[in-house]
Amino acid sequence: MARAETKERTWSFDQIYDEYKTSIYNYVYHLVGDREQADDLTQDTFLKAFRALPKMDSNLKVSAWLYRIATNTAYDALRRKKLIAWLPWQDLEHEPADVESADPQEVYTTTELVRAALRRMPQQYRAALLLYTQEGFSYSEIAQALNIAESGVKMYLSRARQSFREHYKALERGAGSK
Repeated sequence: MARAETKERTWSFDQIYDEYKTSIYNYVYHLVGDREQADDLTQDTFLKAFRALPKMDSNLKVSAWLYRIATNTAYDALRRKKLIAWLPWQDLEHEPADVESADPQEVYTTTELVRAALRRMPQQYRAALLLYTQEGFSYSEIAQALNIAESGVKMYLSRARQSFREHYKALERGAGSK
């Protein structure tokens, strides 16, 4: 009891699971693109976290730690399948600012271009971009989640944006010529 009181912060597995289950599932789903596989990988992520939690320091940044486990778990599964599938930004719980007045065909075309551009990007850059733009992670948290140096995060994000722009523009030119 005294040991627990001296820690700055204690984590219970139930507390972590309740707080992060939905966001980890959504993140994994966006990485693998399959609901059933995302559910299995989310369970694997929390099983690994449950086993490792007693060994973790009380100063643990839980969100970055969980996302690192989830990223590694999803990458392992994707390597086994040799498949990387991504969803468009619109499927990531974000909608265009003026969705009510947007032309449905234009929104559909943009969504398809985004989906295709994301599929063509290198996986490590997509993951960094997703963690930054969709999950709101700091550079430090991204570095921890992707197991890279914090100084490399800025480069990853820069290359990710450049890669996305290049692929999107190329696809847009191709779509315009049809």
